[in-house]
Amino acid sequence: MLHLRLLEIRKKRGVSQIELAKHLKISNQAYSLYELGKRQMNYETLCLLADYFEVSTDYLLGRQDAVPSFLTEEERGIIERYRTLDGRGRQSVQNTIEFEASQNKKDRIVKKSAM
Repeated sequence: MLHLRLLEIRKKRGVSQIELAKHLKISNQAYSLYELGKRQMNYETLCLLADYFEVSTDYLLGRQDAVPSFLTEEERGIIERYRTLDGRGRQSVQNTIEFEASQNKKDRIVKKSAM
């Protein structure tokens, strides 16, 4: 569970494995092995990661399903509802998000070209 949470939270934050490895003062390969679930980390490293991502160690270990505090209440509600959906529902939400994101990108391009 830890390796999945690390991967998920790192990607959500837009942090690279290289950045985290530097922060932890370990090699890129060592950090990569954490995310692959092929290497166990020590307590100090676990605490450093929890502090870095501003979440509890219980969250990282999968002992707590609470969504990290960096999300707004609205975002937490959306995630909680999303988790109740079946595969079809989740795909529908993902399609809608992709469509809306592409529309926003197009709108920004049009606004920039009008300036």
